[in-house]
Amino acid sequence: AVDRSPEHCLWPGNRRSMVPDFSAWMSVAPSCMSDADWEVAAETSEAVLSHRSCLWGGRLIKMEVPSLFIEDAPGDSKNLFVRPEVFGNLSPGPLETGLRHLATFAPGDALLDRSNSMWMLRVAAVLFGHCEGSAEDHWLGTGSATTRYRLYRDLPEPGDCVYVTSEAMYLARRLPKSSSEYRLVFVFHTPFGWTPWAVPFLHGVCQMFRQASHRILNGPRSRCLRAIDAKMYLVLSMRTFNRGPPMIPHDN
Repeated sequence: AVDRSPEHCLWPGNRRSMVPDFSAWMSVAPSCMSDADWEVAAETSEAVLSHRSCLWGGRLIKMEVPSLFIEDAPGDSKNLFVRPEVFGNLSPGPLETGLRHLATFAPGDALLDRSNSMWMLRVAAVLFGHCEGSAEDHWLGTGSATTRYRLYRDLPEPGDCVYVTSEAMYLARRLPKSSSEYRLVFVFHTPFGWTPWAVPFLHGVCQMFRQASHRILNGPRSRCLRAIDAKMYLVLSMRTFNRGPPMIPHDN
């Protein structure tokens, strides 16, 4: 039997391993914000799709929007993405994605039940899914999946923000000398890349990714969710006590 308890998450790209480790994704995060070692497969005026070999086998697929205007962008660029527990508890999910909160391990680290019928993900499941078996069994498919989400801020560089799951990574970086323009990068793992018949559809996937990013980050609830996220937690601090240890109520 497979242990599906909240304390476990999957090693990237390997559904048979139950190792709670996001370090593999974060180790490749800096290279995902670089064009070096990536082979461009499709490019439009607003988005780029490229790929490269993966450290843990298979291929990494990268979809990038070089510049997207964010309405009411946060003053601190690292706060563009909200914590996963905010989405899971306070939102029915962006677009056609349903998110239900199951557990929170730490601020920005939560287990969510995800179901979706988003066109982009359904198309991607067919183009980049497993070559054997149904595309519905792939994580991009429309079925329900329990996924651990973790949000990193000020990584891989100060001001950046990164969403990491067991299967993918979503990065955002504000463009220099701009307060509202962001570079967005979505990277996911697939065991086989894609078959030749999928090549003519890659330009369409680029455009769909750009449209989906715009609708999610500039949607009517985005500003509200960022405001809720900013007040989600209260940080307490204790100063040093020069006259001895702090006085703590005694429990009889």
